[in-house]
Amino acid sequence: MADSLDAPFAPYEDQLRAITDLHDRWEAYVDQAKHLERELESYRKRQRQEIATGLKAQGKTWKEVGEVMGGVTYQRAHQFGRGE
Repeated sequence: MADSLDAPFAPYEDQLRAITDLHDRWEAYVDQAKHLERELESYRKRQRQEIATGLKAQGKTWKEVGEVMGGVTYQRAHQFGRGE
């Protein structure tokens, strides 16, 4: 685990700080932020799917899976299991 919550962002910070023109830095920041948001959503989706299918494989019903996953409906838990 990272020593700091900011540690994963250090390379991005370094890249941005290397851009001296602030207009150009802003453009690069916007692009990086969009990229990171897509990556984070992909990570979330992958984790939700793995956890939901793992709980289901342990014999839990979709309703029980939903309860474990924050009280979502059984339909939403099933969607998580399908990677939605």
